[in-house]
Amino acid sequence: MAKNSVKWSPDLGDYATGKKDLAQVRCALCTKAPCECPEFGSEAYFKLLDRRHGRR
Repeated sequence: MAKNSVKWSPDLGDYATGKKDLAQVRCALCTKAPCECPEFGSEAYFKLLDRRHGRR
């Protein structure tokens, strides 16, 4: 069976309740606010995605 994993920003709840502005929400992938992820679809993006999901 395939394993699904979802990574959420630890700040999502604070954003949803109005405690944080969107610019203060840490990215679930790069963990920075604002997001500093490599360009979507690039090799660097997929390497970061694999690392974040524990696929080395």
